[in-house]
Amino acid sequence: MNHLADNLRRLRLNKKWTQEQLAEKLGVSAQAVSRWETGATCPDVMLLPQMAELFGVLVDDLFRPSPKGYENNARRLLAVYEHSHKPEDFLAAAEEFEKLIKAGTAAAEDWRCYGLIHEYMAYHCIRKATGSYQQAMDRSRCTDPELYHRTLRQSILLRCRIGEGETCIRERGAALQERPDSVQAWIDLAHACFFGGQPEKTLETCEKALEKFPEEGLLHVYAGDACRALKDHDRAFIHWQKAAELDNKYVDALFSMAFCREELGQYEKAARNWEDIARRLEEQGMEEEAKMPRNMAEKCRAKLFG
Repeated sequence: MNHLADNLRRLRLNKKWTQEQLAEKLGVSAQAVSRWETGATCPDVMLLPQMAELFGVLVDDLFRPSPKGYENNARRLLAVYEHSHKPEDFLAAAEEFEKLIKAGTAAAEDWRCYGLIHEYMAYHCIRKATGSYQQAMDRSRCTDPELYHRTLRQSILLRCRIGEGETCIRERGAALQERPDSVQAWIDLAHACFFGGQPEKTLETCEKALEKFPEEGLLHVYAGDACRALKDHDRAFIHWQKAAELDNKYVDALFSMAFCREELGQYEKAARNWEDIARRLEEQGMEEEAKMPRNMAEKCRAKLFG
């Protein structure tokens, strides 16, 4: 049985196109389409991707019994991405859905599929990120403790974002019990508590740790962030200022101060914080990273004079 000939005719009729209309879309004669549908000849292989796109199917589907056509090319490309998991196929499908959205022709099912493809991509990226963080930790555990804990905290942040905050807090609490004299273990627990949505426990952890390690800047940063979350802004600024004093290259505290001052409507002070951050980053050769705080400073200035 010539599945290609049968499929071309059926798919064309499903679209309610005449042979002449399909021929015009493909840039061939109506006679050529007629010969394909009778099985007398086959279309040029170079035309197959274009035909598949027009009919909303995969190229392979043209040669299978009774392929199901998709409502549009965006949904067809979603099916391609579901099978391949390739980033380039995600981008192709997303672009097609965005065309429908921009044109105002996206149906409810298209919006659902648009969400679905991003969910698939997010899941794929989470798996990649998790695996990469684990590789970094495995390779740095014994050779570079600073990198190990920095990566661990990034991994904790990711896990908190996907709802594993309580688990992270329990794990870091157990790790601290094993190494109560490790400043990094205290910082890791404070980090997990803060991003796990427990500012009170974050502050409690930091205060206990600062009794042992009063000069540890990151503990002051997390203590300040916890105070901000608890609306105790005066204490927050005391901790952030202390963190900034401990290391003049330390910008985490300055970021927290800048965001908080914007939140409080203190745009002039916020602008100075953003400019200070940009300057420090530029001094370290981090030109690209400095662009964001420069832009934030300009926005604060605009609010002052707008």
